[in-house]
Parts: sequence; structure tokens; C-alpha cells
Amino acid sequence: MKRIIITVLVCVSYLMFGQQRPQYTQYMINPFLVNPAVSGSEDYVDLKAGYRNQWVNMDGAPTTVFLSGHSPIGKNRATHSNRSKNKKNGWHGVGGIITNDVIGPSNNTTFSAGYSYHLKLSQGVVASLGLLGGLQSYRIDANKLTTVTGGDAAVTGVSGTSLADLNTGAWIYSKSFYAGASVVQVFPQKIFNKSANNGRLAQHMFFMGGVRIPFGYDNEFVLIPSAVVKVVYPAPITFDINTKLKYREAIWAGVSYRRTDAVALLVGGTIAKRIDLSYSYDINTSSLRRYNGGTHEIVIGYRIPLPSDIICPSNFW
Repeated sequence: MKRIIITVLVCVSYLMFGQQRPQYTQYMINPFLVNPAVSGSEDYVDLKAGYRNQWVNMDGAPTTVFLSGHSPIGKNRATHSNRSKNKKNGWHGVGGIITNDVIGPSNNTTFSAGYSYHLKLSQGVVASLGLLGGLQSYRIDANKLTTVTGGDAAVTGVSGTSLADLNTGAWIYSKSFYAGASVVQVFPQKIFNKSANNGRLAQHMFFMGGVRIPFGYDNEFVLIPSAVVKVVYPAPITFDINTKLKYREAIWAGVSYRRTDAVALLVGGTIAKRIDLSYSYDINTSSLRRYNGGTHEIVIGYRIPLPSDIICPSNFW
């Protein structure tokens, strides 16, 4: 009974007062999920799919799946053309994201499409602005709730609503660093009870950055520290600090710390310069650690080369 009560309290607070959008340990693998300005930054079509099982063995804990893809348009002419009449200062990016996040009786599905514009600031340094718009669909299955007094007629059936969604972001990057800021759920709309001051979507702000530090013989090793700060009012500000060590652009391992929540171990690699595989395991450090078996997250990616282009290493590693 104690475990059920704790689970209900955690899920309610997570949905209403905490982070309403999915948590990602491997955000640095796919920053497009939280910043639309990333779309079109790579030299290929970047497809990724992921699955996250949070707080294993805890009833009603979050589970998330996502599918994303983005591509540049006109980047080859902007970066590789030697003809001045064809030389461009920038290029476009397009992309899309589908997510499904389940927390206890609640289900949130998003369908979004994005656009970005990238402008060269100097040799090797690019800045971009992006928008991602779409639809959020919320559903609560009251049949999955257990009331104190059984047979409560007010707590039955399935209710849901759909809302327009808009995210925006800015990004600056090169082969050596990246940094950006984004706002997710720009419009603080109400979800279910439109007459009361509750059930409101909260703005999520993300500030992130990372650097690439090569070393060793022929720079075969690369150290990649990165961080993200998350601001979701009225929840406390939180942050992730991460470090990855990569070998020959092929395999890597890392560790991540999330403030007051978890420590994560990460591992991954790239096969034939096209297939990206990564896995992370979160070890909970909060008081919830007694009630769950950690968090698993898996990401699979595929790089589709553009015409006349070669497959290049990822800009975000």
C-alpha cells in the first residue's frame, strides 16, 4: 500500500508541477528533441528512435518512446561550393518529431514539424534559429485509478484533449563546440479544467553546451564534457553534467550526473559510419531509490547520406 501511495504522489507531482515533457538522459545524442534550431546542422539526414523506461519496478512510472528526423537543405552549396555565383551564406533545416510519454493513467502524444535557418558567422562557426510546431494530445484513463471508496462515478472513463504546441530555439556550433537555448511549450495553455487555475502547461527552458577536446596520438581520443540547465516553473532549477570519452569516432563511454536525481552510465558506438547505438542506465540518488530499479534508455540512429556528400562525423558527438 505504501508503495502504491508513493507512486501516485510521484506521478501526480511529475505531471502537474514538475517536468511535463519527457526526461532524456541521452539529450546530447539528439539535442533536436529539445531545440528545433538543431535541425539541419548535420551533413546527412539524421534519423533516431529511442525508448526510455524510467524507475523500473515502480507502478505507473514514466515510459517514453520517440522517433525523430531532420535534414539540411542547401547546405552543400553553402559550405562546399567554390563558385562565387553559387555561394550562399546559409541554408535551411527541416525535421519532425513524434513522442509518446505515459505516466500512470496519463498519456501524452506529440506530433511536431520544424524549420530552422543556419547562417555562417565565420570560418567553421554557424548560428541557427528554429521553430517546431505541432499538436499535443493528452489522455487520462480514470479506469486505471484506484479510489479510496470504490465505485466513484466521478472517476471513470477516458478523458482527453488536444492542444497546439510551439517550441523555439537558438543554436551556435562548430566542429569544436556547441551551445544553445530553447523554450518548449511556449504557450502556457490549460489542459483539462479550463475554468480553474490548474492543469496548465508550463514553459520549459533549456540551456545547453558542450566542447570537444581531442588528445592522444593522431587525436584518436576525444573528451566531450557537456551540460544542460532545465528551468520549469514552479519546479526547482535542475541540471545535468556529462562527460564522454570517444575513441576513433567509433566507440564511447561516459558518465552523467543529474542534480538531486540520478547518476547515469552511458555507452555507445557507430557502425560503418551510419548506424548509431547507445544505451544509458540511471542509478537513482533521491529517496525514490528504495522503490525502483533504475532507468534504462536506448537510442538507435541511422545516417542517410545526401547526394554528392560523404558521411561526416556528427556535430554533437
